[in-house]
Amino acid sequence: MRRKSVYLNSPILWLLLAAGSMFVSVQIAPLRSAPVSKSGTWLSGYGSSGPATAPAPRTFIQSGDNLQVEYRFQNFRKDDLQVVFSIKEAELETYKGRYGYAQAELDGLATWQKQELQQAYQYAVDHLQNQQQYDQAVEKVKQEYHRRVDELFSTRGLRYQQENVLVADIPGIVHRNVKNFSPIAHQLETVFTAGNYGSTDIVGSILSLVQTGLAYENIPLKQDGRITGGIYPPLVTLVEGRGDCDSKTALMASILLNWNQSRLVGVGVPNHYLLGVMQNPGKGDVFVEYEGANYVLMEPAGPGWIPPGTISDYTMDLLNSGVQVALEPLTVN
Repeated sequence: MRRKSVYLNSPILWLLLAAGSMFVSVQIAPLRSAPVSKSGTWLSGYGSSGPATAPAPRTFIQSGDNLQVEYRFQNFRKDDLQVVFSIKEAELETYKGRYGYAQAELDGLATWQKQELQQAYQYAVDHLQNQQQYDQAVEKVKQEYHRRVDELFSTRGLRYQQENVLVADIPGIVHRNVKNFSPIAHQLETVFTAGNYGSTDIVGSILSLVQTGLAYENIPLKQDGRITGGIYPPLVTLVEGRGDCDSKTALMASILLNWNQSRLVGVGVPNHYLLGVMQNPGKGDVFVEYEGANYVLMEPAGPGWIPPGTISDYTMDLLNSGVQVALEPLTVN
């Protein structure tokens, strides 16, 4: 459940993954009436809570440049479901390059700034500029440097949470990935229509996929020489078949938002990230209120089946302690 954050202006960058833009006191009512184990697996005696058997392992096939993953899983209706996704290896590598950054890229911008400042100084000497003129030229170079740095971060799935602190931009990452998952949404839509699935069944099915079809794994801050914020972007999460709380939440949101009626918020608590889905809470569901609407909480991280409206002991203990909760809308637009 570990989350990460990045502090700039230091020889070593610390990546801190934090939720975002709005801090509120969470309202939780009613609390769940039955226990969930710390691993996230249903405890005995919880009724018709979820699948009785574990899903079949993920299947990965590489044929030349083509990568294919197949997931077989069981939802909370105990229906056996399957999704298949294919992507070219070269396309996946290009996709990875759109997230995170290499230290050499920041070093290159720093070198550019140094050269521009040297040129500004030489120009001031050669043209007998006064101090004010020189200071204005220096300030212009510094502003352009910061603009380029900000642009690098914002286009690579990172944003500022506060001054000198970078965070993974979960809303931005989700926004950029919804269309990538339309093939999976289309596959599932066929099953959902045939099975007369309601919105709760749809959400539960996708929650089951990310909880049980994908392994839980803490993601390193640096991957293949790139600083990424300690997450896998959604396509990588799906192909690799693993991810942490942030990665799985972003994947689930990217799939769900292919249904126009989906309204989602990312929910950040210390060292953890989960999802809120706008729907009427059922008996025993745990939910938060955001802008006048109720969002039922989900635990995409798993591992194991934890149905919509039920959260882990860790999350519940945090919420009962009165800790502040950060909410940020996850949208297509």
